[in-house]
Amino acid sequence: MPEIITTNRLTILLGRLQAVTGQRVTLRGLAALAGVPKDLVYRLDAGEARYVDLDALANLCRALNCSPADILIWKDGASQN
Repeated sequence: MPEIITTNRLTILLGRLQAVTGQRVTLRGLAALAGVPKDLVYRLDAGEARYVDLDALANLCRALNCSPADILIWKDGASQN
């Protein structure tokens, strides 16, 4: 069964942001920068979010200069062993 994976995606994107800008941002700092609840950011990064508000996702993407596909990875169950 297909699923959407978010585990560690925000941490990876924050690392990419740091490599490009030299600015170190924590998950808590990302939440403040994007104007979204820190609990959402932590749940997304842990892969435990049950749903994501589209406005919050857009704010995260804007803060990270990425697309939703960079945060939400579609994993097709058929391709897993």
